[in-house]
Formats: sequence, structure tokens, C-alpha cells
Amino acid sequence: MRKKQIQSISFVALLALMLVLMGMVFLPYVSVLLWSAVAYILISPVYLRLERWILGQKRFIVPKRYLLAGAFAVGTVLIMASVAFFVGFQLIGQGKTFIEESKAYLEQNPMFFSETPIGTTIAAAVKQISLGTVDLSSIDIRAEVMGFLSTYSATIASTARGLAKNIGNFLLSLVFMCFALYFFFLDGTYLANLFIRAIPIDKDNMRSLLHKFRDVTTNLFKGFFLVALYQASIAFIIFFAFGIKGALLFAVLILFSSFIPMLGCAIVWLPLGVSVIMRSGMGAGIAFISLCAVFISFLDNFLRPLFLKDRIKIHPLLIFFSILGGLKVFGFNGIILGPIVIILFFTIVDMALEDGEGLGPSPAAETFPEEDSTDGTAE
Repeated sequence: MRKKQIQSISFVALLALMLVLMGMVFLPYVSVLLWSAVAYILISPVYLRLERWILGQKRFIVPKRYLLAGAFAVGTVLIMASVAFFVGFQLIGQGKTFIEESKAYLEQNPMFFSETPIGTTIAAAVKQISLGTVDLSSIDIRAEVMGFLSTYSATIASTARGLAKNIGNFLLSLVFMCFALYFFFLDGTYLANLFIRAIPIDKDNMRSLLHKFRDVTTNLFKGFFLVALYQASIAFIIFFAFGIKGALLFAVLILFSSFIPMLGCAIVWLPLGVSVIMRSGMGAGIAFISLCAVFISFLDNFLRPLFLKDRIKIHPLLIFFSILGGLKVFGFNGIILGPIVIILFFTIVDMALEDGEGLGPSPAAETFPEEDSTDGTAE
């Protein structure tokens, strides 16, 4: 009896050791596998429709499947890389231009809060709101802002140099991502079942979790990132039409600010509206603010429920802080991993509280059916 216990403990220790070693082996490529999985989940519905059409034909089925998987993998990576390169370099360029123009404006208006009409108005309003405790006209705002802008300008320059140095690693990651996507498209069901068998948890529960992961990823993209992308796109059009310098930079800020509860995108477009009033007059400013309020902030209240349809029952405040926490813990991957961790946590809690009820075969079983084959080669 004792011998069996020792053998069981040794086996569990060996399994734990191998799990740690396997994690160390795959850790350098977590980002590649994560974003490949996200891209596969989002694009797989289109791919599966085309694959079913190919399987309905009688000639050259296997070569056509290989070509289809390769075309989808290469096309997906090219689109993602093109968008990333364009937005990245534009942001660096526009950010540097915006900072240089801001510095030039402050140098031309060193006493902004005590001599210019808008500056004195702002200083008087701040002093009144703070009951006289904050007097902007007596603070050397110019020196403070110039120091901040100089530091931030140096940060942008160092970021640009870092991107240039790491561009080789980025291109290599794109190649690995293309390789991973190819096999995800070709053998996605087999790989999912391989993962299910490798985890020592009930298979039905694992299928439910994978099904939840797929749904969370899809609905996060539709309900949050797709709406944020819409708001950023509309914002870029409006900003560009009103001649705002760094329109793409502020559009990206709109993309991230859309996740902020209550205030949302208004923290970006409202100050810009004030700048439009200062530059082009009250009429243009009111038109700018009205367009932003309607097409950026107001439509968000209709688009988000339309896309989500109660599929993600998590409070927006939790989503917001899960994204911030995810970015701090996981880096850029935290945009996806943060909300997924929170939602999967509540899913596992719900499964545990059910006391075994409803943990039988789930709809996920249709998504990840059992496979008897020992390899993922398509016949």
C-alpha cells in the first residue's frame, strides 16, 4: 500500500515537473501562440464555410485544403503586419510632431495663463473652483510643461530606436505566427482535443472552458474592440476634416479611452473641441463637439449592446480594470488576457458552484468533437 502511495506521489511530481518544463519550452512563444489563437478564433467561421464547400467537391480535396489554410494564414499575417507597421510609424511621427508644435506654442506664449484671454479665463475658473488654493498664473506652467514634453519627446525617440532594432524579431514572430495559423486552420480540432487530453481535468469541463474562451474572445472583439475601432475610425475622420494636427494619434487615444467608464472618449475630443473654438471660432467648435458627441460617444450606447446581446455578463468597470491590470502583468498581451482571465474565473466559479449539475456534454462538444486519430493529418 505504501509502495503504491510513493509511486503515485512520484508520478504526480514527475507530471508537475514535466508541466513546468513544457511551460518553459513554450514561454518564449506565448505571444505568437496567443495572437495566432485569437486570429484563428475570429477568422475560423469564414474559413470553415470555405472548407465545407471544398469538402463537398470530389477532386483534389487534400491539396485544396492545404492551399486554403496557407492562403488564410499568409493573408491574415500580412493584413495584421501592414496595419501594425502603418499605425506604429504614423503614431511615432505624429507624436513627435505634436510635441514639437506644443513646445513651439509655449515658447511663443510664455505667459499663457496670465496674458492670453483663454489662459486668464482658465486660470480664473481653476482658482474659483479650487476656492483660491490653486493659482495657475503664479505657477511656472511653461517650465513644467516644457520639461514634461522634453522627457516625453526623448521617450518617443528611444521607442523609435527600439522598434528599429527589434524589427528583425518582429518579422520572425510574424513568420512563426503564419506557421502556427497554418496548422490551426488545417488541424484546429485535433489540436484542441490534444490540449483537452493533456490537461488532467474532466473532458466535458475542459470543452466547456475552451468553448467559453472562444466565445469570450469573439464577443470581446465584437462588443468592445470592434466598437472602439469604430469610434477611433470616426474620430480620425472628424479630426482630419477639422484640420487637427496628429489626427491619428488622437484617434488611437480615442481607441483606448473608449474603455474608460462614464467619461469614455469625451476626455479626448472635448479638450480638442476647446482647441477648435480657440483656433477657428465658436461655430466650428460647436460643430466639432456636436459631431463627436453624436457619432463617437452617443452611438456607443447602441452599438455595444447590439454586438454583445448579453453574451458577456461582466460589469464594464471590471473589464476596464482587467485590461489595465492585464497590460501591467502581461504587457501588450494583457489587452486580451486580462478580460479573459476575469471572465474564465467567474466561469470556473459557476461550474464549481453547480456541484456537478449541468457539467455533462455541452454545446462545446460539437465544436471540439472527440477524435480517434493519433495525428492531425487530413485524409
